[in-house]
Amino acid sequence: MLPAIHIAGIHVPMYSLMVFLGIVAFFVTYFLYVEKGEKLDRVTSNRLLFVSILGIAFLGFSAMFFNSLFHTIEAGEIRIGGITWLGGVLGGVPFTVFLIHKLVPKAKGRALYYFSLLVPGLVIGHAFGRLGCFFGGCCYGRVTDSIFGVIFPEGSLAAQQYPGENGASLPVLPTQLFESVFEFVLFFVLVIFRKKLKPYNLLIYFFAYGVFRFSMEFLRGDDRGSTGFALSPSQFICILLLIAAVLILLFYRGILFKGLAQKCAVWQEQAAAAVAVPVRSSRRNPIGEIEELHRLMKAGIISEEEFEEKKAELLKRI
Repeated sequence: MLPAIHIAGIHVPMYSLMVFLGIVAFFVTYFLYVEKGEKLDRVTSNRLLFVSILGIAFLGFSAMFFNSLFHTIEAGEIRIGGITWLGGVLGGVPFTVFLIHKLVPKAKGRALYYFSLLVPGLVIGHAFGRLGCFFGGCCYGRVTDSIFGVIFPEGSLAAQQYPGENGASLPVLPTQLFESVFEFVLFFVLVIFRKKLKPYNLLIYFFAYGVFRFSMEFLRGDDRGSTGFALSPSQFICILLLIAAVLILLFYRGILFKGLAQKCAVWQEQAAAAVAVPVRSSRRNPIGEIEELHRLMKAGIISEEEFEEKKAELLKRI
């Protein structure tokens, strides 16, 4: 545990620093994995990035809402504050997928694919966040006599719940580090095998993290609120993630939501046709087609480079 460091006389909370590094890691991953890796045009990239920022903000709100809800259930009175990552995922993922569908024209009909591109950034961002939890002394595990035991200092939450000698805690499992290592490994797997895995990043994350976190809950020793029955809040949400993963898999296989799949196909065809039609009819009305191409560029359906190239072709025909 290291609550804070001092740099040039400035007090820097380690939890906040790790969260900041996690956000930076997300945007670096976005630039390299999504924008450069997918060769997105500037308009589409900017729109997807804007949606990502809105999604992260809503993820934070959802994380606080569900944490407050679970502690309210446990206490029997309203408790507001704190965050839970899985609560953020529960609200943030569907919200961001919806925004991608509505606000990124090229992604219409492929919102799950485009969100999957964001998953590695979320994974590494959370990996840094879990390091912040370790430094801050929260999200610790049960008391243990194994070689993995960590003693948290006097004044820490672990020391208050599991008091040991000299005001420090008894040895507890560093579940924060276990989870951080898991997510760093998952991040590198998704990046190294990018070509094969990228369409299924979200599916993989729901399965892998859902199973891991459900199991990790048996080792946790901190107060995480209550659902009102046997499962912990995180285990309850993990089950929802696994159910969502199964539904997504069946959707990909064409077994469920066939009507939605047909709509997605139509949306994709419309996006492709919006680019193709102006080129085919350009011989009749070049000026009008240039205006139409400009509209498509502003809407993010074609890039600025594509607009300039087609515009030059049409001007030669005047």
